[in-house]
Amino acid sequence: MPKLDKSQQAFCDAPAVNIRLLAPAGCGKTLSILHRCCALHRLASSRATRFLVLTFTVAARDELKARLTEDPEFASIRDHVEITTLNAWGFRRIKSQTRNPRLLTNKDNKHFTILNQLAPVWAKHKAVKDAIEKRSSRTKEILEIMDALKALGFDHTRIKSAEEFNAHVQDLIDLELGWRLEELWETLIKIGILTSRPKDGNDPQGFLKRVYTGFYKFWLEATDQLIKSATFTLEDQKYFAFIDERQKGEDADKPLTGVAKYDHVIVDEFQDINPLDLNLVKAIVERHRATVTLVGDDDQAIYEWRGTTPVYILEPERFFASRFKTFTLQTNYRSPANIVTLAQKLIRHNQRRVDKDTQAFQTAEAEIRVEETEDINASLDLAAELVAEHIKPDGSPTRIALIGRKKAQLIPYQVYFASKNVPFCAAEDLQIFLSKTFDQLLELLEIKQRADQRRRPREVAADLLELCNLVKRYRLNNAQKEQLDGHFRRSVFGKICDSIDAVASYRGPLAGPNVGGRTSIEFADAIRSYLDATTVADAITALSCNFEGLAADFGKAEEDIFFKDPPFGQLAEYAQRYGDDYLQFLDDIETAKDHLAHVPPTDDEAPDSNDVQKRPVHLMTALRAKGKEFETVMVLDCVEDMWPMKYAQTLAQFEAERRVFYVAFTRAKKRVVFQTAKRLGKRTAAPSRYLSEIGLL
Repeated sequence: MPKLDKSQQAFCDAPAVNIRLLAPAGCGKTLSILHRCCALHRLASSRATRFLVLTFTVAARDELKARLTEDPEFASIRDHVEITTLNAWGFRRIKSQTRNPRLLTNKDNKHFTILNQLAPVWAKHKAVKDAIEKRSSRTKEILEIMDALKALGFDHTRIKSAEEFNAHVQDLIDLELGWRLEELWETLIKIGILTSRPKDGNDPQGFLKRVYTGFYKFWLEATDQLIKSATFTLEDQKYFAFIDERQKGEDADKPLTGVAKYDHVIVDEFQDINPLDLNLVKAIVERHRATVTLVGDDDQAIYEWRGTTPVYILEPERFFASRFKTFTLQTNYRSPANIVTLAQKLIRHNQRRVDKDTQAFQTAEAEIRVEETEDINASLDLAAELVAEHIKPDGSPTRIALIGRKKAQLIPYQVYFASKNVPFCAAEDLQIFLSKTFDQLLELLEIKQRADQRRRPREVAADLLELCNLVKRYRLNNAQKEQLDGHFRRSVFGKICDSIDAVASYRGPLAGPNVGGRTSIEFADAIRSYLDATTVADAITALSCNFEGLAADFGKAEEDIFFKDPPFGQLAEYAQRYGDDYLQFLDDIETAKDHLAHVPPTDDEAPDSNDVQKRPVHLMTALRAKGKEFETVMVLDCVEDMWPMKYAQTLAQFEAERRVFYVAFTRAKKRVVFQTAKRLGKRTAAPSRYLSEIGLL
């Protein structure tokens, strides 16, 4: 890579004005930012110039810091550049403005804060009070909704009235963030704070009024109370800093000067900001009367699930009320020429973007191919072949990534590689394998495995009780468990499979009314269909169809990630290779769990220097692949309803999905394998439209 190419030099040599720098992946963004600081420092040679460089991840911060401190070229600006994450900058403000601040970082602290510290507040708001008193475990969800409102730009000091609330809701809808509000409203309905809206969708203003009176007025008071008591969530690091910075800017008698003033603010990965991030950046820029440089790539805006929107980087003048000069880095130094060509061909199908004429620096081309597999077992064999090439006995291993769109896609590969002692890294699925509900699923399979064994009545009763506990969406309460356990101990005998009639004959309360034993018979039928399954795959399918307690439930997902996307389809398809060997399947699952127990939780907490991250095989979703690179990338299940996801309906959603696919395959340095499947589970699959768009089909 040359020191500075033509497009980088043009950016660095620009006068001290507001700039939008569009920086596609691999175009030397880090180098350009630091050289820009050097150029501005030279322009202001008569006085000291201060720079604030804001990042969104620890990894990005550390990369910039390392380059600044280790490269002698930047020695002249080391004392003038502050590089920090937005969260860290905000927490520093909290510590400087409050005495003994308390940061809520674990479940117990959050629960105590809502249940006790905020009790005087929610006691005045009937809907919130009733929800908490009915089920105190809802406190975590309530605090998360409070944080989500802050992330979406609601301001307890400015947006107070119903009219102001409605106006901000409309602003978010205009930013295409209405779907995020709908998610919050649905959660409020599920936890009982709001009643369901009319099915015909009429009277939207009436529903918003109920949101305002039922929850938002509580949020206003609760947010104020927490700040006054110096109690902060992680989101408050930015929220408090924004409120405080704006207030100081409005109260200042004269502008900041000297070491207290930032002359230039540079924001990295600007395409990933949410409304709160924008508010904080604007407050800093306005108070310091600084220029602002927004660095990012609208084509890599893939974190909309966090409440971000690419509109901010597409239309910066609309939000900063200032003119911006746009520069675009044009040379990709990371990717082979044909990958750059395919990436450009794909992303130009998006209408809402800034067109970029990105050229490859490399003349070498990557190996690119599409591999169609019959089923999951053929896909595993293909992955094993690719992995074997990266872990050759006679050489150092190189890195390969298997990238899926959903976490559940990765589970069969984790089990398979763990059973074969292949060293891999899959941090993001740790929580699924170690969830309590996943453990219960394994317990049910163990019960199935011993269903034909003769055992003592109390052991049979315990197994039947565990099965009954998961037939319905909500588990049995303690009183129901005691009555049912007593009935089983008197009625069961020998084997579990011979004792199902004991379930059907029960006449006590069972997950609600049990008129004429109809619920008991329903329970018995569900258990019988499960125990009658012949193979491991059939048993997993029976659980997914007949046990509502294991079904997707976004309310429960707040407590256990398993319920967000139960991996039954993937597990059942993978389990076909085991036939009726339940013990081997369970052993391999346990091996995978043990393997994952040592994987670091997030990139921010464990950069790539970590020993686990150095393993040659990486399993990840596309959302976690951003910013990484590998010799080989295998994109899993390149079929419709996966790429793009089946929920995509609008133009904006299809474009968002296309950006995710773009990020996934551009991680490769030498080879990309697009794996398609003739079927996923029992469903016939069609190749992804994105393969056609780039001319591979």
